[in-house]
Amino acid sequence: MRTVLLALLYGCVVTPLGLLGRVVRDPLRRRVDPKAPTYWVAGASRVGQGPARV
Repeated sequence: MRTVLLALLYGCVVTPLGLLGRVVRDPLRRRVDPKAPTYWVAGASRVGQGPARV
């Protein structure tokens, strides 16, 4: 009985939320901007943070 209840909960709550999240959000920011000269995103500067020495 518990397995059936958990399967229903997953199918009725978790799956629709995941599908809705894929439709609404774009975590990779893959939108097209025709005015942008480039799509390059500069990374964070790590000057002075060489390899960690123990």
